[in-house]
Amino acid sequence: MTQNGSKTSGAARIAGSFAVASLIGAFFLWLAARGLPLDDVRAYLAGADYRRLGVASLAFVAIYAVCHGARIWRWNYLVRPLGEVSTSMVNQACTLGFTAIVLFPLRLGEFVRPVVLSRSSRLPASGLLATAVVERVMDGLIITGLLFLALSTYRGEAPVAFARGAGLISLMIFLPAMIMCVIAYTRRHWAEVIVEQTLGRVSSKLAAGVSGLLMGFVEGFKSLVDGQNLGRFLAATALYWGTNALSMWALLTLGFDLEVNLWEMATVMAVLVIGIMVPAGPAMAGNFEFFMSQGLGLFVDLDVSLLAAQVAVFAVLVHALQLLVIVIPGAWVMARSPWLWRRDARRETLTEQGAD
Repeated sequence: MTQNGSKTSGAARIAGSFAVASLIGAFFLWLAARGLPLDDVRAYLAGADYRRLGVASLAFVAIYAVCHGARIWRWNYLVRPLGEVSTSMVNQACTLGFTAIVLFPLRLGEFVRPVVLSRSSRLPASGLLATAVVERVMDGLIITGLLFLALSTYRGEAPVAFARGAGLISLMIFLPAMIMCVIAYTRRHWAEVIVEQTLGRVSSKLAAGVSGLLMGFVEGFKSLVDGQNLGRFLAATALYWGTNALSMWALLTLGFDLEVNLWEMATVMAVLVIGIMVPAGPAMAGNFEFFMSQGLGLFVDLDVSLLAAQVAVFAVLVHALQLLVIVIPGAWVMARSPWLWRRDARRETLTEQGAD
């Protein structure tokens, strides 16, 4: 294939990804907006206390900035066992990566962190990709566990079938993924046989690719074998998810007349996080609003139009503020260090290190 043909094919794949992502996002947005009392939303916005909402939004941003910082910082504990790399480099790559996750469709931004850091350091790309996967799998299991724990204490009257179903689907995805990662680390041959006997029957090329990826996960598990690194990673994870729930609860408590306590907000967060793990359009538009409303619907009567209007405004405001906290640092890093995401970043970095 010629270079022009390759570029055309690549552009077509990107366009196709955006089209599919946009359809998924539009579907969830339709679900979220279906039956929404728009007149009540407009009336609420017309009579809202914007000074109060401004104070509440500042409190949210302050707490969520800590949340986002913990999310960035904790990747250091997974990356360090792979080799020497500066904390600043890891944090910059992570900041760019999380910005890409919310801007790229279908969660394709998950690949940005490993790619950027592998280009700007001596660390192996496969090992870095493995750490990102391990991190995502652990987050998935933690949030799923939190959801089931929260549902076990639920005393409300709203049906919980949707939330429980979402949790079961999440468990069916992340538990086998973690088991395969552990098998790849402890019993490499078993992992190869499992892949060959399953995916290999469909496509030998796909099986070979997945086997190679699983072997790379061995690198990603190095940090989990080190108890000290694992402990620090879990502490940063607790700070991350704790401040995530706290930020939304502070915004709801200070800015809206909705009675939801902190533990209930943690339940809402679990439903929301499982929902936004679904690959969708840029900025997770649609599924964010839908799963936020589903989570809050456990504790707020959405059949009351005024309450439904407040929930809709709250969901959009949380989404917008989170995007600001995530995207602004990413844009700042990109502006200050554009070489990070160029293909020759590794050569430039190694040249500078040699000179030093």
